[in-house]
Amino acid sequence: MGLTKTYRDGTTPTIAIIGAGVSGLCAAIQLQRELQLTTYTVYELESDIGGTWLMNTYPGCQSDAPIHLYSYSFAPNYDFKNKFVPQSEVLAYLKATAKTYNIYDKIRFQTRITSMQWHEGHQKWILHWIESVTGEEGDHEVDVVIHAAGVLRLPNIPKEFEAFEGSMWHSARWDHSVDLVGKRVGVVGTSASGIQIVPAIADKVKSLDVYGRSPSYITPQLNITYNNIWRFIFRHVPLAYSVYRTLWYYYLDSTILLYHKLAWFSVFHRTIVYIVTWLHRFRQFPFNRALRKKLTPDYEVAARRVVLSDKYYPALKKPNVILHSDPIVSINGSTITTQDGSTRELDVLVLATGFDWVSNFPVGYWTGRGGIDIATNWGESPTTYYGTCVPNAPNFFLIWGPNSGIAHHALTSIVEVQVMYTIRALSHMMEQDLASMEIKQEAAEEFLETLDKKMERMIFTTSVMPKFINSKKKCRGFWWGGVTEFWWRMKDLHPERFHIVGRKEAREKPILNGSEI
Repeated sequence: MGLTKTYRDGTTPTIAIIGAGVSGLCAAIQLQRELQLTTYTVYELESDIGGTWLMNTYPGCQSDAPIHLYSYSFAPNYDFKNKFVPQSEVLAYLKATAKTYNIYDKIRFQTRITSMQWHEGHQKWILHWIESVTGEEGDHEVDVVIHAAGVLRLPNIPKEFEAFEGSMWHSARWDHSVDLVGKRVGVVGTSASGIQIVPAIADKVKSLDVYGRSPSYITPQLNITYNNIWRFIFRHVPLAYSVYRTLWYYYLDSTILLYHKLAWFSVFHRTIVYIVTWLHRFRQFPFNRALRKKLTPDYEVAARRVVLSDKYYPALKKPNVILHSDPIVSINGSTITTQDGSTRELDVLVLATGFDWVSNFPVGYWTGRGGIDIATNWGESPTTYYGTCVPNAPNFFLIWGPNSGIAHHALTSIVEVQVMYTIRALSHMMEQDLASMEIKQEAAEEFLETLDKKMERMIFTTSVMPKFINSKKKCRGFWWGGVTEFWWRMKDLHPERFHIVGRKEAREKPILNGSEI
């Protein structure tokens, strides 16, 4: 059965999409493609589209998922020359796709949404916005909100580094005005971003000190080059491209087994990763046992994301590069001292310390039905329905919300599933002439009970990833399974799991002085 694309009176809901990154663009394009719906506005804080791919411009930044899988399934690019491409190519792809679908005309750039409040009487969301350049502000009343701001946008800057008196910035806010040539540079962090930055700047700087207490499991990247023949086949033999993309999809999805706690069905995958990462270290440092020890994780494989790199280990062999595995104990001016007594004076300090996902919903930002502050109500246990719908928040859809995170696959795979679920919900609203849909509390709690049970067998509940674990030892960030299982569970809307209000009923609600009664 096809999708319903208008209400019975021929109108369509008004929609606000917050964020013009990978998730927001996907939502905007699919509204047009699947529903022919154009009554939406995209609010974007920055001056252009791209989200994390616009802001992360650090040297060496590139995709860590195969680009043909990271790109949208409905907008293939046959001209990528490598399996993993630099940030500039990902951003160019997103811009080109946005232009193809005329999304730029629907975006309000440099506009911040400061609050979102549900008006029960009107059955609408009231968004307060401020333009960052002019200071102009106002309210926008919409039927539906699709929140696609993402979690990789607010830099995590540990307070202890505020004492550093030299030039300092987070990897996601790279200061290109500072020339690193001949500088004494320190990089804090040895996860994905840090591992990309170090080899990209090692030959430019006078000295490079790498600070990382907990090394990552690193496998060779093996970045495939697609020659003209491959690109010709992808473009002119659609079946070949589809098969290629599908094979990568299911191969990556099978690696979810890495994230199960040691069990018979994960032994093979874990063994392969242990062997490959050990050989990768040994091949680079066959006669340096001390350095190999520093680079060997002391936690289970996949307790943190496995990183792909062919360049990081060779960079550590350069004479001007020093790896510090001891904790930093003091920062005095521009001097950093580690627990082993090593003291290094630096000109520049780069923080590759990840992102602050908790502050995405500050208190007062998101007020749901009955005046409930969603963030306060959540506390340390975000209550969502598959990271997409939230009790007490009618007509509100999260993209890549809490409890839908993945570490083994391309982000776009989860995003596309959540966007299509949103599309089906909007279609159902129009078909049934509904003013609002709100996921029931019991449906969200049933999902969380299943999540907790499933997470008992997953590596995400270990202490290696504490920011995703609450005081009750429950994981409140990740989805427990593969993308295929996520799609299977989200392919049907299940309208019975929602509270609904019809448009006729909403029109009959009495309003007094603009407030609900």
